[in-house]
Amino acid sequence: MDCGADQAIEAFETAGEENKFSSLRHGQTITLPPEGEVWMTGDLHDHRSNFNKLIRHADLQAHPQRHLVLHELIHGDHFDANGAEDSWRTLWQAAELKCSFSNQVHFLLANHDLAQIHGEGIMKGGLSVCEAFNAGVKRDFGDRGDAVNVAITEFLLTLPLAIRCPNGLFFCHSLPTDAQIENFDFTIFDRALAGADYQRRVGPVYQLIWGRNASPATAEKFADKVAAKIIVTGHQPQETGFCVNGERHLILASDHAQGVFLPVQLDQTYDMSTLVSRLQRFVAIDV
Repeated sequence: MDCGADQAIEAFETAGEENKFSSLRHGQTITLPPEGEVWMTGDLHDHRSNFNKLIRHADLQAHPQRHLVLHELIHGDHFDANGAEDSWRTLWQAAELKCSFSNQVHFLLANHDLAQIHGEGIMKGGLSVCEAFNAGVKRDFGDRGDAVNVAITEFLLTLPLAIRCPNGLFFCHSLPTDAQIENFDFTIFDRALAGADYQRRVGPVYQLIWGRNASPATAEKFADKVAAKIIVTGHQPQETGFCVNGERHLILASDHAQGVFLPVQLDQTYDMSTLVSRLQRFVAIDV
């Protein structure tokens, strides 16, 4: 799908405004209504087949009470011969979707988003994914590439940190580590953010979206602090598509054929076994 610089910039700017001023947003948290349904994903990493299946299968226009949660969309495997990759396209499509269904499409800030904002060197196959992303934008937009990158950065900075469901589910990209949980600043979910919140290793936003390998005990402490029954995250690769980390933490992955997404009703409560039974594999979707 062709996209000019002006079209891309407009989509990212408009979607960013929709993110910031959503009627469902307080601070850095989106609170979903008590009716309808929500589909939570894991990391997508520009897996275009799964992304397209998800969008077609969700059919948001025909299901106005269906909500879709997207995160970790960028930095995939579509590299050209010069090492440039164009996951900006999937991010742009998601921004367009937000513009069309502003109250149904929701994002979560993820670690690759923050890396792209800061230009940090996450490596994949010996290549810096941030440099490859920038090279793809420059290749596709030429001398307008810098303006497009500014619009992308500003869009990423509008992404919330959490989605709260009325049935006790709480969605975020990841959790702080066992060593960080005791002193973690939970106020980030309810207030405006400052530069220090994003600081490498010590900032609470950084700790939230970069943290790995939280124990079930840490997940339980986190859930208690945010008054949630079960936390659903992504971030950690899962060959089988998901991992049950104790009774209160479910980890999803959506970036490969065995990846999954989680559709749930907002007016029903769930325990872990029931949540797992509702998982759907992308490979099983025929659309």
